[in-house]
Amino acid sequence: MAARKSLQRNRNLGAAVRLLAALAAICILFPASPASAAKIDITPAISLDQVYDSNVFNTNGNEKEDFLLRVTPAVTFSLKMPETTLNLRTSLTSDTYYKYAELNSTSSAISLAIDATPIQFTPRFSMVPSAHYVEAQNSFRRNQLVPSGDSLIQPSIAAENANRKSRDYGAALRMSYLVTPKTGFSLGGGVSKRQFLDNVAGGDTDSRVVSGDTTLTYKFTPLFSSGIFFSTASNTFENGRDSRTFSTGLTGAYLFSPAVSMSARAGASRAKETGAPGFPARTTTSPSGSLSLTYGGRDINASLTASFDQSGGGSFGLTTRRQSIGVSLAERFAPRWTADLSGNFQQNRSLDPAVTEDLTSASGTAGIGYQAATWATLHLSGTAFRQWSNGEVGTDLTRYSAFLGITLGNTYNIY
Repeated sequence: MAARKSLQRNRNLGAAVRLLAALAAICILFPASPASAAKIDITPAISLDQVYDSNVFNTNGNEKEDFLLRVTPAVTFSLKMPETTLNLRTSLTSDTYYKYAELNSTSSAISLAIDATPIQFTPRFSMVPSAHYVEAQNSFRRNQLVPSGDSLIQPSIAAENANRKSRDYGAALRMSYLVTPKTGFSLGGGVSKRQFLDNVAGGDTDSRVVSGDTTLTYKFTPLFSSGIFFSTASNTFENGRDSRTFSTGLTGAYLFSPAVSMSARAGASRAKETGAPGFPARTTTSPSGSLSLTYGGRDINASLTASFDQSGGGSFGLTTRRQSIGVSLAERFAPRWTADLSGNFQQNRSLDPAVTEDLTSASGTAGIGYQAATWATLHLSGTAFRQWSNGEVGTDLTRYSAFLGITLGNTYNIY
């Protein structure tokens, strides 16, 4: 069994690497027509951080604190064209603890990500690709690295009840077509998978989510558009408690000004859960919706997001009603000074009558940065994380951390 799991993990890793490479190749080759105006930049960088961690073992009670040195070399490739920018980012993190040397790791986190602004193939047709691969030694670090901005890759919290080595990878692609000057159509799909590499009996559960989404909108005025959406997801869990979710409703967007925009969805979702031994099959229906309010100025960028839906891909092999609220603010308040603030609140409640999973988490990060030179930035930040569990799975958790460090890097044009 162990050999079979090892072989499957190697296959999954190979599949993830091939998927990321294929997306990169597609995105690079398709926009080849304006190649004369394109350029390729490479940005090697290394971050050196002195970190304080209040709960290095992720325990509820008897918490152990420590300082550690975190070294993160990273490389970013950027393909810049008149209509889009495609980025490929990769990084490797090494942690060295002062007291608890057994936690030392030269690869405490590995990440690889692809993202792009909309790639405009024709005046009417565009697409947006994204992909990621993250391997982390604990779920706290994992949550920091897995991207959550792509609606086709559903955000999902990993329980903080213990150190768990996990592997997350996924990809998404959204295509948009302007049917008429006022009618737009979009179609997209995504897949994400999570594996726990050192799992124990009764611990976290591997999962996979395959999702699809389509919208049809009409621009009633230059500032307001609205339409309908339909989305679905297949949630597969290792424990057999699989589910299929469907959501439909109305969507709308409003442009308050060139800098301020809002988009929203409102409708209903339906989840069909497959029964595992000892658990009956069930179908549940609940409201669903999302809201995104963004501001993009010269020196300030801010966003507020909220969502409510039935989602899979959680740590405990359960489909949950998931409520999330997130805020972020980034400001350049002086030529060399920047500040950022972000926070997230999420609640997961399983659909079964006993509410096996009732997990709530809240996190916040605040930081300040100073650009000492074009190739050196000093930064100071702090993070607070709290988790509360009122169900049969999960545990309470408190964790605080602080970072003081420097990032050295520079951008070079290679083509």
